[in-house]
Amino acid sequence: MSTTFSECPKCHSLNKLASDKALEKTPVCGKCGSDLALHGLVSEVNATNFKKVILKAEGPVVVDFWASWCGPCRSYAPEYQKASLQNQQAVFLKINTEAEQQISAEYGIRGIPCTILFRNGKEVKRQSGAMSAEQVKQFIS
Repeated sequence: MSTTFSECPKCHSLNKLASDKALEKTPVCGKCGSDLALHGLVSEVNATNFKKVILKAEGPVVVDFWASWCGPCRSYAPEYQKASLQNQQAVFLKINTEAEQQISAEYGIRGIPCTILFRNGKEVKRQSGAMSAEQVKQFIS
């Protein structure tokens, strides 16, 4: 069974979800009961929960560093979401570089969108620029 993680937008607790159930209905936070905001199987996280996920995830974690003002980031978002649905063995996260400037600096994000692949808590590769869902699949493998 594949799983994903989602940060609650209200209480900021981290929720582990079965991917198939997250797609069937709107998942809710196990702590406060609020609806979790997933886009496909993509969850936006803060720096703290990002670090928790990359350490807890059993498979690959794909992270999109983005910003709302970035045109290529906006065009990449639907492809990234599509890739999350086609690659349920991976956890897909988004980090807003405007809101999470410290983690962006820590990972040396110089251009966006920037996609980083983590395995066992460690960065294994990165790709700058928008990709198609198929390119994201190849990036993961």
